[in-house]
Amino acid sequence: MSKPELGKRELVLYGKITKKHGLSGEVKVHAFGGRPDTLNGVKKIYLNASGDPSPARFDVSRSAVRGNAAVLKLRGVDTPEAADDLRNLEVSVEKKDLESPGEDEYFWFDLVGLGVRTVSGKRVGVIKELVTGAGHDILVVASRDGTREFLVPFVERFVAEVDMDESVVTISPVEGLLD
Repeated sequence: MSKPELGKRELVLYGKITKKHGLSGEVKVHAFGGRPDTLNGVKKIYLNASGDPSPARFDVSRSAVRGNAAVLKLRGVDTPEAADDLRNLEVSVEKKDLESPGEDEYFWFDLVGLGVRTVSGKRVGVIKELVTGAGHDILVVASRDGTREFLVPFVERFVAEVDMDESVVTISPVEGLLD
């Protein structure tokens, strides 16, 4: 996944607006990383249609978490109809505006593109994306030749190490996981 730049700002794809909320023009945002609370304190977001290189900046006047989504009030979006017009737009944020992840926590966008190898050293492929599952996140790993995908639960049982300096995730696959 590429990280678009806007001037000197490094933008990261954060999520997607799923629907309007309430009567004052608020929108619900699905966080691709599964943590809508990470938008708390963010004062601006950038919206665009998928693949559009020119995102539009919106100032955030308030934010809250409702269930598994963030609810944002954007300046200039004051009616349910205006909020509904934003449905399905991608939400990007400046990476510097997000709180740093804690120990043994990672931004999903930092994991995309990392190599994957087994504990025995066999190179498996590259992380293509993360999917939020019911109980845990799942790494979608594209095989080295690009012909297959493997789903690896992002839990300690399967992920032995994440080495951001070496840009590699080491996994402990069970029999059949990579077949």
